[in-house]
Amino acid sequence: MYKKVIKIGLALSLGVLFLWLAFRNVQLQEVWEYSKNIQFGWLLPFAITALFSHIFRAERWRLFIEQDKEELDRITLISGVLVGYMMNLVGPRFGEVSRPVYVGKKEGLSSSKLMGTIVLERVIDIAVMAFLMVVVSVYVIADMNLLRQIFGNETINFLTNESSLLTYLWVAFLLAAVFGIGFLLIRFVVYLGSRFEVLRRWIFKAKRAFIMFRNGLLAARDVERWWLFILYTVLIWFCYTLMTYIPFWMFDMQEVYNLDLLDALVITVISAIGIAIPSPGGLGTYHYFVKQSLLVLFAVPAVTGIAYATVTHGVMVLFVSSITPVFLFIDKLRSTRAGESVI
Repeated sequence: MYKKVIKIGLALSLGVLFLWLAFRNVQLQEVWEYSKNIQFGWLLPFAITALFSHIFRAERWRLFIEQDKEELDRITLISGVLVGYMMNLVGPRFGEVSRPVYVGKKEGLSSSKLMGTIVLERVIDIAVMAFLMVVVSVYVIADMNLLRQIFGNETINFLTNESSLLTYLWVAFLLAAVFGIGFLLIRFVVYLGSRFEVLRRWIFKAKRAFIMFRNGLLAARDVERWWLFILYTVLIWFCYTLMTYIPFWMFDMQEVYNLDLLDALVITVISAIGIAIPSPGGLGTYHYFVKQSLLVLFAVPAVTGIAYATVTHGVMVLFVSSITPVFLFIDKLRSTRAGESVI
């Protein structure tokens, strides 16, 4: 319990810090006045695109777990994905736990193994994001000074081998220390388990959960339709790009600043880095990276950039918070009619 409170507190602190960085030197009254003049009619296609991004993610996830159960309920999978996104608004990575727990109970599958598939999914997402970041950096931005203004000198120096040897040694030392301490703790717990019967039972359960988790990570070996997996991945990122592009039309940015779909891809990739930082639902980090990328790369004024980031983030939070209970209700109603126990 205390760990969760501390984790949420640290995540909120990080979010507040990035919110301050995003909103500093910007008048809130100007942002509010600017936001009132957007074209709200574009919210509908934005919401539809967001819904399809969740559907495609649920269908891609199905490819990892369909070997364990062929008849997976589509509504349950989509509900699980939405529950995960909503829980991420509470605390970072909470969704990675809530999604497998929900779907595991509804479908009678191992939550540990499902959690392993989600970790595998995240690894693949990070790999795709890294690939797109390289493409954006080399072929679209092609200006290292611009990247330094967005991400900071130290980050770019580290990624381009311009940091000092001492920096790399410190990073290597910290990684080795984390793995070393983790290994020693595991060995110590195993030793205690050999001495105490109570701990032995807990260790046995932990080993079983770890084995199922490992099997989830290895689920990629059992995917038979890789072409479909790649297609869903492309569709997911296409939806994400549209979710960046459609709000351009809300603010007339496609006309005033000549922003197109390729520019939306650039903002999508950079904002994905902000969302990956462990703040609740990308709070603050999303705002900062979007504002900076619009300002530095496309000369969009800070007021416009922060208004754009605030509206898009707020709409997404409202969308997830409102559509998730609807899908949960439908899933519960279907389970009731089918005569199943309702979780």
